[in-house]
Formats: sequence, structure tokens, C-alpha cells
Amino acid sequence: MEKTITDIETQKNNPNRLNIYLDDVFGFGVSRFVGAWLQTGNKLSESEIEQLVTRDAREKAFQKALHYIGYHPRSEYEVRKKLIDQGFSDELTMDVVSELCEKNYINDRQFAEDWIVTRSQSKPRSQRMFTYELRKKQIEDAIIMRALEQAPLDEELALRLGKKYIRRYAHLEDAVFEKKMKGVLARKAFPFSVINKAIIQLIKMRNT
Repeated sequence: MEKTITDIETQKNNPNRLNIYLDDVFGFGVSRFVGAWLQTGNKLSESEIEQLVTRDAREKAFQKALHYIGYHPRSEYEVRKKLIDQGFSDELTMDVVSELCEKNYINDRQFAEDWIVTRSQSKPRSQRMFTYELRKKQIEDAIIMRALEQAPLDEELALRLGKKYIRRYAHLEDAVFEKKMKGVLARKAFPFSVINKAIIQLIKMRNT
């Protein structure tokens, strides 16, 4: 049974969405992009209405995903979880994420590489910690291992982190400095052998 579009209104709270009235009764809301072709007087079958609602849901999910990754890069898992948490179906979510991956808006390999490069410079931590963090974001181990091939070694990362504390702990005696630095480096999952070597070098630096 067909229904006739009797009115089309712009939504008050969102000018990018339209309210569609069918036979003088509110029928459904739709984005301007999806409903661009709709006009008063158009007749819609039940299947056409269902297709419009489905297309609108997909467009809404796609725009929310774009907004989410617009702040900073996200892993594929993070985008999937965000859409699922906002109530979109598994099928629709997978469809949207698949398109985002095809368009390279989501790229776990690039995400892992950028994650390691950025944090190696600003917030150094061990390769073990990088692995742990990326696994939490559901990045595949093969991708993580490949990204780590370009990362500094733990020895360099430990020194980078330690240098950030030399001035902060400048007032401490060597023994106290060593104790605090062991805690700092251990919390970033550096091996004890790396920690001990780093502390020897850091003490030399602070005393020169």
C-alpha cells in the first residue's frame, strides 16, 4: 500500500535532517542527503520507506564514524565499538567500517606506526608497553610487530624517558634519584637489565 508525502519539514534542532509526513501524519526522519529527491506528492511503497530508513541509518552511522575519527586517528576496533555502543547493528557497523577501511579513513597499520612514533617522542615507554597498548585496541600482532621494527630500541626509549626526569629530580641525591627512576621505568614495562643500564647513564648525565 502506497502512502503520499504531504509535507516535508526541516527539523528544528538539526537543519540537515528532514521530517517526512505521509498522508498528513509524521512518517519518518531522514537526512537531506538521503532524502534529497523527495517531494510533496511523491508516493512511497512500504519497501521504499524501509529502504529510505535503512539508508538514513547507514548515513547517520557513517557521519558519526567520520566525526569520531576526526579528532584523532582510531583503530578499526575503536570505531566498531563506538558505533555498536551508540546502538547501530552489527551488520550496519561492519558495512560502514568496511567502507572506511576501503577509503583508508581507517588503517590499523598506519595507526600502529603513528602510535609508536608519536609516543616514542612525547611519552617514551617500552616496546612491551607499546605492544600491550595496541593489543588493547585490537591491533593484530603481525601489524604490531611490523610497526615495532621501525621503533627505537628499549635502551634508547628508557634514556629518552629518563632525561625528562633529570631536571625534575635535580635536587635529589643519586641514591634517591636511582630509586625513583627505577619506579618510573618499571611502570613503563622496561626490563630490569635495561633499567639498570639506563640509570647508570642518567646518573652520569646529571653529574656532568
